[in-house]
Amino acid sequence: MGMDVGSHKGGVKSDINVTPLVDIVLVLLIIFIVITPAVSNAVSLPLSKQSFKQEMDPGSKYLSLILTRSNEKDPETGLYKMKDVQVDDRNAKDKHGNPLVFGFEKKEQRESLIKYVKDNVDNLRGDKRVFIKADSELPFGYVNELFQICREAGADEASVVTSEDKSAKEQ
Repeated sequence: MGMDVGSHKGGVKSDINVTPLVDIVLVLLIIFIVITPAVSNAVSLPLSKQSFKQEMDPGSKYLSLILTRSNEKDPETGLYKMKDVQVDDRNAKDKHGNPLVFGFEKKEQRESLIKYVKDNVDNLRGDKRVFIKADSELPFGYVNELFQICREAGADEASVVTSEDKSAKEQ
């Protein structure tokens, strides 16, 4: 505490010295700024790996699509490129007996996928939901584009399906 010198008659000045308080707050702020990036980078969440084989039985209640990736990576980003969209139904075959596959990079492919999703969503009673299976190494932009296609086709909701990581259980 300091002494008040001036026109007043003697006495003690009762103001609080805030300098030590400011010093402590600044030190704590610096500590939090330094520690925060180290803490947030230390947490790693395991993401699911999808199998690209058809698993659903015919006559299921929901439409399920598998977003497959190619084996080549984009040289700039290091992420896998999208290959095509496959229908997750063992009986979904094209006229040659192959699994039903769509692309959406070309306009005609996109329109045929929209038509297929629309036809199947219209057949669902009540809950017009589409499930999308995608690999964790695939950029989310592809998944988002498939969401938009489902929305265009009249689906009420599109959800990403994750699966249990079987490799973690084996260890």
